[in-house]
Amino acid sequence: MSLALYPAIKLGKTELKLRESISRLSTGLKILGESSGSFSQGITLNAEAKSNQSAISASEVGIDLLKAAEAAMFELASLAERLREIGIADTDSTNDSSDTAALNAEATTVSDTIDDIVSALKFNGVAILGTSAKTFNVAKDQDGNTVAIKTTDGISATNVSDATGANNTADTLLGEITESLGDIGGSLSSLGAYRNASSSMKAIQLQAASKLMDTNFALETAKLFKNKLISSYAKNVIGTANDIEKDKLIVLA
Repeated sequence: MSLALYPAIKLGKTELKLRESISRLSTGLKILGESSGSFSQGITLNAEAKSNQSAISASEVGIDLLKAAEAAMFELASLAERLREIGIADTDSTNDSSDTAALNAEATTVSDTIDDIVSALKFNGVAILGTSAKTFNVAKDQDGNTVAIKTTDGISATNVSDATGANNTADTLLGEITESLGDIGGSLSSLGAYRNASSSMKAIQLQAASKLMDTNFALETAKLFKNKLISSYAKNVIGTANDIEKDKLIVLA
């Protein structure tokens, strides 16, 4: 067997390792050699992290929708309180015809505003309140499963045309608003928890993927220098061995 055979085999393996190290250092990724399996796992984890990001985005849209509904409920509550005040004021026996007319006009305006908000309020083109229950399904996890959120069980139309009895209508309205705020609060807590869970899982997946896919620059640089030394030594051994073989041929000749 030629004296240069073993160093030549070693040199070939070392050159392959050198190319792997250079590739990893230049790309920052473990894309060759025994790390290929880990890299594939990292790709899967990155894909799952992106799915969790989609769930996070969906949750945040749902939370914004709920906050819009909550803000509207506070406005409706303020209007309902004023409608109640008007109804009580209308019972005052000292009111003259002008007072009554003014109270009737204000009651009608407040009522129309309440009903308009309930029927016309939209978020991203979608009606979020109404005289019947309003629920929406929002993605809650990386697998696309959904959770139902509710903005209201329904806000009855007030349809007030004068101040008489407006306080009773307002009391009914305030009860419906209170119940709807409970629906919104519960949905906000639920959706916020799912968003936080998806955020935590995304961070964990990205960190795990990074460990599997990203180059350890200190370690890879050390390997590069080590294999360069081995390569240089192997080349010298091959050169020396070849010279010995040549000398043998000269002697035999």
